[in-house]
Amino acid sequence: MNRYRLARSCFEITSILILLLLIPAGCAPFKKKSVSFPGAGFSGQNAGTLIENLENANRTLVSCKGLGRMRYVHSGRLQRLRIAWISNVSEKLRVAVLGPDGRPLLTVSMDGTWFYALDHTTGEFHKDPLDGYRMKMALKLPFDVQSFALILAGRIPVFDYDRIQIADGRKPGETAVILRKWRNRVAKIYISKAPGAVSGPAITGIESYRQTGERRYRVDIKEVQRIKAYVVPRSLTVNYGTDDSFALDIDRYWVNEPVSPSTFVLQPPEKG
Repeated sequence: MNRYRLARSCFEITSILILLLLIPAGCAPFKKKSVSFPGAGFSGQNAGTLIENLENANRTLVSCKGLGRMRYVHSGRLQRLRIAWISNVSEKLRVAVLGPDGRPLLTVSMDGTWFYALDHTTGEFHKDPLDGYRMKMALKLPFDVQSFALILAGRIPVFDYDRIQIADGRKPGETAVILRKWRNRVAKIYISKAPGAVSGPAITGIESYRQTGERRYRVDIKEVQRIKAYVVPRSLTVNYGTDDSFALDIDRYWVNEPVSPSTFVLQPPEKG
């Protein structure tokens, strides 16, 4: 058995999940300088205050679980799947593709050290060091597990930046927080007022850029929801490349329920 490939029947689903789980991240910044410009919706706050609020948002959300529907487009081909996930923000994540009867067809998991994949239809099991697998797979895109776990938890990925700017957003009431490293634009975070009585901003979009200025990906958070004291996504889309994208609609969401570390460790099926 080739340890770097799942059964042919689950290859496309595995690729979907790899792309879903891994989104770029950078290193923590050493020093940040704030350069403030007027911005719609948050004109009374400077850039430093806004980015501090964003980086501290949902800081006490340490675990989350969700159930939702995913629509994935790759090379013009559309697939619809139902998925469930468990996240120990922001280092561990487990996702299962569910069949019509609710039973898992495929489960993938990252425990901070290892990548696991279990094809429940064939019993084929896959385990590989996380860094090595990230380099070999994901269609050669520089994606990272931590960043997607943060986005699911209503937080922003970790970007390496030293300058901050504020600009108008894409629509009325929205503000863009631009992160720069030297002269390069690193990321653009779109925010608006959080719904209801929740204080602080709600993230409505995230864009990540390469050093060349090209965009790596764009996350559009179409709708947010309030779960207890937290504002988290209800519906989001991710676009990358020219034809590839996926959308996730979250039907159920739980926060800060106990999660055992063993949840993220998959074992090969017993041979009977």
